[in-house]
Amino acid sequence: MKHETVAQSQLLNSLTGKYLQKYTPANALFLGISGGNGLEHIDPINTKTVYGIDVNQSYLDEAKKRYDEKISNLVLVNADISNSNDSFVKAEFIWAALIFEYMDIESGLKFIAQNSSENGKLIVTIQSNNGNQSVSQTGVESIKSIKDLFKIVDSQRLHSFASEIGFKLIGSEENVLPNGKCLLTYEFIRGKHSTSTSIYDT
Repeated sequence: MKHETVAQSQLLNSLTGKYLQKYTPANALFLGISGGNGLEHIDPINTKTVYGIDVNQSYLDEAKKRYDEKISNLVLVNADISNSNDSFVKAEFIWAALIFEYMDIESGLKFIAQNSSENGKLIVTIQSNNGNQSVSQTGVESIKSIKDLFKIVDSQRLHSFASEIGFKLIGSEENVLPNGKCLLTYEFIRGKHSTSTSIYDT
């Protein structure tokens, strides 16, 4: 997704750096880590352990090749989080960018709860198409094969279930892509917090 008309990968990279710098976690969990886009922003002085989970082993192999020597404790796991109740880590920081478009919200959030520390920060990014096609016209034919799996995420359903399992919404931002679509990013914190006023982006 680095095509110039999409710029999605570049934006996600920038967002990764922004939130890692904001929270400087001791450990972090990246869901759908792919080839490791954004891991160059890990500060090894503060972040000692990084877990990356992906269903595609070739993506994990690429992430290992790119970052195994740069991140001293990089743990890469081949797993389908939509069908897993495993607890790999109690992460202080969980990055979940563009994963709910391809899986059930409840299943994904239950897995996240199993792998989050108390007061853990969860950053979720979802796509809003603004009336555009789900899969962008990049000229890359292989990308089109995922269109049957893709679905637009209901942000209110996402927020509602997150709240039910103990994640409070504390912030959001919207970033518009060159093709007219936008990425909506939500910050949650886990713990015994009072329910916040909804700040849904539409």
